Amino acid sequence: MHPGLTARTAALGLAALVIASALGYWGVNAYRKGQLQEAVTALVKDSSERLQAALAVETGAVPENAAQMVRKLDDQAQEVDKHVIELRGMSAFPNRGLVDAAEEYMLTVRQILRNQAASHRYRIQVSASERALRDHMRTSNLRSGTWIQEAVRAKDRMEKDYFDYRLSVDTFGRLLESYPATRSKLALQVGAGLLADEAVAANARKRVLANSRRVAADVERARQLAAVR
Repeated sequence: MHPGLTARTAALGLAALVIASALGYWGVNAYRKGQLQEAVTALVKDSSERLQAALAVETGAVPENAAQMVRKLDDQAQEVDKHVIELRGMSAFPNRGLVDAAEEYMLTVRQILRNQAASHRYRIQVSASERALRDHMRTSNLRSGTWIQEAVRAKDRMEKDYFDYRLSVDTFGRLLESYPATRSKLALQVGAGLLADEAVAANARKRVLANSRRVAADVERARQLAAVR
């Protein structure tokens, strides 16, 4: 065989090998990227559904099953926390942007659920301590040194519970307010239809703030009752 032909054949063979290797690499990378997208999407979808369902329970009055609802919200937050741990165990190499946006989104969802549970837990306590203070003040005909001491303790309990409630509600409200920005980042990666609706978060925030004002009014009335000794 002519030396020039041999060299050309070898060059063509090498080029074919390089092309085949490149196609194989990109094929494997595309497969891994698709697998990652599918896995992350499943975690995000489940987290969104949990958030959507949780925010739907925000109403005006303290529900009869309030304690049960708090436990359920805590459970929901723990499930999303498991999703975060699972996400962090994945290789983000095929699509770092997707993984980062999904992690930020799920961390926000987890904190919303945690603070929602905390706000309801403290609201239950405020309601109980405010009622206990009112009941005690109705027995003012039995005034004594012991009665006054118990009135002070009852008011202090209510104030502490209200302080904790106010902190949790403020944090809850800020998280709901920040939700649209976090959602927008992930929507670029997975599509907005997969994520909990912004309107649901906005409406929940309105109800949370309205509830907070009602609780504040109840606490203020109890304060005034306690001040009349």
